[in-house]
Amino acid sequence: MINSNRLCFGCMNDNGGEKICPICGYDSDSGNPEYALPVKFVISNRYLIGKVIKENGESITYIAWDNAKSAAIRIKEYFPQGFAHRNPDKTVSMVKGGEYTFNEGLLEFTEINGGIMNSDLPALVPVSSVFEENGTVYAASANISGITLESFLQKNGNYLKWEQARALFLPIIDTVKGMNDAGFIHRGISAYTIIVGRDGKLYIDDYSVKKLRINDSELKSQLFAGYSPVELYGFKDIHDGVYTDVYGLCATLFRVLIGVTPPEAPVRLEDNSMTVPAKFAEELPRHVLSALANGLQVLPENRTKNIEEFKNELVYAEMRSEAPVHRQKPDKGDDNVKPAKKKGSSAKYAVISAVCTALVFLVLAAVLALTVFKDAVFPKKDDAQESDQISISAPEVDSIGSIDSGAEVTAKQYAVPELRGKYYADIIDNKDYEMFEFVISDKNYSNDYPKGTICSQSVKAGDSVVRDTKINLVISLGSKEIKIANVLGLDELNAKLELLKQGFLYDNIEVLEKYDEAMKPGVVLDQLPKYGTSVSTEESVKIYVNSYKGEDLPESSTDDTDYDY
Repeated sequence: MINSNRLCFGCMNDNGGEKICPICGYDSDSGNPEYALPVKFVISNRYLIGKVIKENGESITYIAWDNAKSAAIRIKEYFPQGFAHRNPDKTVSMVKGGEYTFNEGLLEFTEINGGIMNSDLPALVPVSSVFEENGTVYAASANISGITLESFLQKNGNYLKWEQARALFLPIIDTVKGMNDAGFIHRGISAYTIIVGRDGKLYIDDYSVKKLRINDSELKSQLFAGYSPVELYGFKDIHDGVYTDVYGLCATLFRVLIGVTPPEAPVRLEDNSMTVPAKFAEELPRHVLSALANGLQVLPENRTKNIEEFKNELVYAEMRSEAPVHRQKPDKGDDNVKPAKKKGSSAKYAVISAVCTALVFLVLAAVLALTVFKDAVFPKKDDAQESDQISISAPEVDSIGSIDSGAEVTAKQYAVPELRGKYYADIIDNKDYEMFEFVISDKNYSNDYPKGTICSQSVKAGDSVVRDTKINLVISLGSKEIKIANVLGLDELNAKLELLKQGFLYDNIEVLEKYDEAMKPGVVLDQLPKYGTSVSTEESVKIYVNSYKGEDLPESSTDDTDYDY
């Protein structure tokens, strides 16, 4: 085990105890922000915290040292800005009035990182452990050695050829599809959330809670200009889905292949066209341009529906005919070329493509492994500027806000529906209610309406109002007294999740130890109040977890998986 006195808490390398690390330049006198965990703080009796390397409205990420594995890792701490407070003893407490938002995000944070931990997808930054401590939840993940894709491009000519990008991006595409299939949407795919590892592979990072990626949400949002589609900017009646990740992937690939980021999505509502210098238009395969055009449609209903369809268009040239590529040549008229339909030779094409992909990937990996992202890895962009352009145009669609504002339209009245008892998500996604603007104004306990349903509306059902009238809604938190769930036999984390789903406050769930050799180690042996008892969701709950380790499970054993990076 490395002596912590010789450890640099900026890069977790043995620097001989130097005050200024000769490897990364970190000053050992530096400290983390007051609201973060301090350097050298120990969590889970195992992880030694280093400097803060990243933070956003959802969490704080630290470089850390895993004493059990003697390896550098990363620790992500759930710490939603504005809803979490750091106590003097470094525990985390919820800001008064923000308990619902804190617990809702904590549950989603746990589910996302638990999903990654249980996944074997090829291009995920792997999570080895998810655990609760200090009033919040932590995720331990591999410390991938590398740089962001954006930094990589800036150091290597600013763009890649399709043959190079194709080999690198296929694992990313398959990984995003796998996460979508498992119910997880990234919403922040960009050149800033993809890492180029020193092993020559791409890794997708920063799967986060939904509210971090939605503009004007309760959390301090984080959107990426040029990569985030319109549905994340809060436009009425435009909702996110798996096609949101299609847009992020296409925008990232556009940045990689063309050397520039697409215009911001709200700007593209006014101008739907995209321009590509003729140099790239001549070099890039036509089916790649068409796949990008389809995946970068501004409105979701016109966009490629899912990652599988995008991959088919991108790799196997199975392109839709409704989004043609318009080529503009100098001194000549527009030459509109429609995408070719899939031929019978596509299987042969797929085999050849797979072989090419493997060869290119091996070459890239070997070069990157022997160099530290040298400028010579990929060809530099020509100094000569290309003035000729190709335009990838989307089908003509009505822009948002183009409704005629004449008196006849504004005077039309709409009957307000009965909303009580309905789920908020159901009315937001229902076109029958698109003429109203709904706002959640409060959340209250209710014995008459199930948790998550609407229990009050500011405008009575049956009243007539003009279009876009704002209706304030109150969401039910369910009955203040509920029958507590049975968590016996569950492990500690899943027992807490069940109680959180019922509405119990995270700080009110107390974990105690109980010993029983006849029961499975780590499971809940008892709970107070007993399951089935009617209690307030604000009441304290005690769960007794089996401290028996098992005959063949020494105390230092762990289920964490080793990773070589």
